[in-house]
Amino acid sequence: MRRRAPLAAVLAGTFAALPISASTEAVPVVDDEPAFATPTTLDRIGRILVPVMINGQGPFRLMVDTGANRTTITTDVARQLGLDYATAPTVVLNGVTGSASVPAVEVARLRAGDLVLDAQQVPVVLPHLISGADGILGVAGLRDKRLIVDFKRDVVRIARSQLTAYGPADGLRIRADRVAGGLLAARVRIGRVRALAVIDTGGQKTLGNRALQEALRADARAQATVYGTTEAVSIGDVAAVPDINIDATVFRNVVVTFGDFHIFDVWSLNEEPALIIGMDVLGAMDTVTIDFRLAEIRLRS
Repeated sequence: MRRRAPLAAVLAGTFAALPISASTEAVPVVDDEPAFATPTTLDRIGRILVPVMINGQGPFRLMVDTGANRTTITTDVARQLGLDYATAPTVVLNGVTGSASVPAVEVARLRAGDLVLDAQQVPVVLPHLISGADGILGVAGLRDKRLIVDFKRDVVRIARSQLTAYGPADGLRIRADRVAGGLLAARVRIGRVRALAVIDTGGQKTLGNRALQEALRADARAQATVYGTTEAVSIGDVAAVPDINIDATVFRNVVVTFGDFHIFDVWSLNEEPALIIGMDVLGAMDTVTIDFRLAEIRLRS
């Protein structure tokens, strides 16, 4: 009988079942601070995949997910690493569409460039739940780090939180609110409606809660099936929304899928208008930087 560990993992990515293409060749770090830097390409469903070594083996292709507070691997990877997930203790895994009890194994070392994480308890999921990737690199819990996703140069970096002042070249500064699990969310305006937006590099599409749909009076023009990191699925209403304003940055012609998504319950964000901004929107930027220590988001276009 499996034991239930006192842990809950949050994974906010939404996926579709399509093949993957990603680079696994490392590039050098240009300064002297400990950092992880690697080339990346968006796969066919818009996710950011990076090479990660686990227990000295790999590299494995993990998806960088700012909406996840823990790293996750698939059953295939666990078997390759010789980790016995069949008798491992279980944890509650919370995804966009629902929750599930899954095994969690102990990973001695996870290395992404100079980023090293030791003694990690890692949930194990079936490969089809993350559309063929080897796992998810959850970065929401990196409280003293910053994540830089440079779409223009196809490079992802994880480095220490910025200790010196940011300059204009670093992009527009947005103060963020902390929500559950170490996630950061920005205050945005959609038309005349103010909302809280979670920046989610693991999400293919942008999702909204029902409170936002009601505030916008957004009539559905179609429905869509939303898949997450558990077997549960949800049906959402697809609707175009007014311009999304994040300070001086404006996103136009955004289509949002609205629904009663489980993850908004987990984050206690069902009572106010809220959305998860996915890669369909973020991919339009040149660079997205998230500094978890300073609770800042920077966007550069």
